[in-house]
Formats: sequence, C-alpha cells, structure tokens
Amino acid sequence: MRKPLQLFIALALATVVSLSGCDTRIVRSGLYDYSLIGSVVKNIDNDSILAAALLKKEDSSVASAIIRINNDTLKYSSGLYYRSYNSDTLLRTGNYRLRVLDSTFFADSLLFTVPADFQITSIFPASRINGGGATTVRVDWTASGGSNGYAYGVVLRESAYHTNGYFGFVADGATLVSIPPDAFRLSGQLDTGWYYIYVYAYFGSPVPGGNLPTGFPAGLAPNIARNKFTGSWGAIVVAPRDSMYVTLQ
Repeated sequence: MRKPLQLFIALALATVVSLSGCDTRIVRSGLYDYSLIGSVVKNIDNDSILAAALLKKEDSSVASAIIRINNDTLKYSSGLYYRSYNSDTLLRTGNYRLRVLDSTFFADSLLFTVPADFQITSIFPASRINGGGATTVRVDWTASGGSNGYAYGVVLRESAYHTNGYFGFVADGATLVSIPPDAFRLSGQLDTGWYYIYVYAYFGSPVPGGNLPTGFPAGLAPNIARNKFTGSWGAIVVAPRDSMYVTLQ
C-alpha cells in the first residue's frame, strides 16, 4: 500500500497465472497456450471508462490479435490492448462478452458483468475534519448489484491518480468500512491535508490497467482456467469520492 503506482505491464509480468474458475467459451483451436489479464474500469468520479488487457501466447506478448467487448474493438499499443470511453454511461450495468481472436490460432470468449453504479451515503466524522488523524473513519455506501465485492482507497487530494495511497479489500458482503489512522501516516508521520476517499465495486478478478485514483489490492484468484486459456479478467466501478480533512490537532 506504500509503493507508487506501477506500470500495468510490470504488474502484468509479475502476475502468476494459475487455475481457478471458468466461464462460457466459444471455439478454441488449442494450438498454443494463451493467457490474458486486464479489466474494465468504469470511473463515475471522473466520468470515464478504460478497458485494458495484456494477451500472451506461450509467454510472449501478442500484438496482432482482435479483442472486443461486445462490438467494441480494443486498440493495440505498446504491449496493451485498450479502449477509452469519454463517458461512464457508454458501458451500462449488465453482462458483456469479451472476445479474443488470434488469426487461425485461437478464438475464445468469456462473459463478465459491469456492476451497478453506487454511491457513498455517509462518512464519520460527519464534519469531515479528523483532528490529529486520530479518528477511525467510517464510510457507508449503497449496494452495487452484480458485484462480487468491494475495495476502498484513501489518498491525499493532490496525489490522486499519481500515487497508490492507502487501500484494501472490504469484508465480504459489507457496504461499510472503517479506515484506520494509519491511512493518514504513509510517510511514517502524520500527513495533514485534504484526503479523497474512494470505494470500488468489482466483479471477477480485475487487474486494472489505469483510470484508478488509488491502488487496487492484490490477492484475487485468477478466474480464467481452461485447457489452453488462463488468466484474470473483471470489472471495477469507482463511486463518486468523498473527502476528509486531517489537521495537525
């Protein structure tokens, strides 16, 4: 939680692709072993969506494949397949199919869900002032239909989208979290100022490739496990942020 944001490719290369779970498929040739990691990040807070994926064949990156989300084709650049949407309304809540085609070598697909939009409903202290950063901050939010769970992130306002900040998973099924005073002491001492607080709803096993204001915790098991196709894929929805002001006393 204390490391700066890493490049998606570095995170991808560090990801261990193991077997866990499966999904509906179409046709597959079975000539080579393929792996894919990535996600859709729907960020309501900044009104945008980013889909990003890394596809590998026999441990080498693939540059010539076709990857689509329904009928939207992802572009390839610098090792990644990606597609940006300039409005969070362009991928609405619901089920989507990710299709992967590599010439005559490989063709497969999987279904995934973009969870429902949601929002933070309350925060404590309600004054949004945390004297000395000594108070445990409680955050509550509405449920996000179609999600498998939640995570949260806390970051100094000026550091959002630049550093990881403090982040973690939320207990299964809970729509609230208690953020400890450690979140305001990442430098080893009290870090005063305005903090942005974010909540993420996720589906599947997303490996985010960007468009997150803070880090996303690791530890979700890979969810693509087939004879010749493995990896991790999912979706994240970022709720509109709330904030907290940490003072010296």
